[in-house]
Amino acid sequence: MDILKPVQARPQYSVIIHPESGIALPVQPETELEIGFGNGEYTVQYAEKHPDILLYGVEISQACVLRCARRAGGLKNLRIINTDARYMLRELFADETLQKIFMQFPCPWSKNADAHRRVTAKDFSDGLAAVLKMSGTFVMVTDDEPYAHEVWEILGRHEALTAEDFEVNPKREVTTKYERKWLEEGRNIYRVTFRKSRAFTVQRRVEQDMHIKIARQITSNDMAGLRNIEGRREKSFWKFGRTFNDGNIYLLETLTSDDEFEQKFYIHVAPRYEGFLLRLDKTTLAFLTPAVRSALNDAAARLS
Repeated sequence: MDILKPVQARPQYSVIIHPESGIALPVQPETELEIGFGNGEYTVQYAEKHPDILLYGVEISQACVLRCARRAGGLKNLRIINTDARYMLRELFADETLQKIFMQFPCPWSKNADAHRRVTAKDFSDGLAAVLKMSGTFVMVTDDEPYAHEVWEILGRHEALTAEDFEVNPKREVTTKYERKWLEEGRNIYRVTFRKSRAFTVQRRVEQDMHIKIARQITSNDMAGLRNIEGRREKSFWKFGRTFNDGNIYLLETLTSDDEFEQKFYIHVAPRYEGFLLRLDKTTLAFLTPAVRSALNDAAARLS
């Protein structure tokens, strides 16, 4: 967990959370989530207007996370998460824990090649349906009419979600400067709302821990031989980079991708029990996804 320190006389800080693998985030009776909060203007105002709820905000851009944290000014009911909600939503929260999930003007990803990034992608909608409480809502606001209709039709057919409301230019208690500008220009704003109407669950993909024992001695030449080796399995990809060592303890730079969810971390290789032990280095805070697990297994197999 990283904390942005107060800057001189301006106490601008907030908490950025990197949860542990396999451990759901804590919730309150009224817990909500905003996905893709951008610069955080809406997020901070919404949290200020609703001090009794716990609001999580997820954003993939580190620059946006920092801007939102500065805006937050120490809000006690706001938690900011820097990750890809499309992949991690189901990993961050347990079933039936969120009262509301909302998105403000998400990219419509109009190209067919980007269909897996849309709100309508099955993995994403299944994650929504799992973590929402019974009668909890998912709300999306957009200025793209075709996208609003696409989401309305496809999510409305989900077995656990019921399409509840399709609104044009709804009155909203909080608006962004871009939204106000668009309305002044005569552009329409669309809001679609869905309610969870049936119990639903999904399989989690992130596991908690992994250690691999190698019953032989590892040398710096063995480690150097892993550099630039790549691997792929279904939607998982991994690549090994440089090796750093302190005596006979090694760190192997590793990049992984699970369906475009990327992580960069180190594999820790150290003597243990007349051999060597491979595990994720604890300082890099990687999630143990299928690609990460494959990378560990691949490194162990090659070193063995």
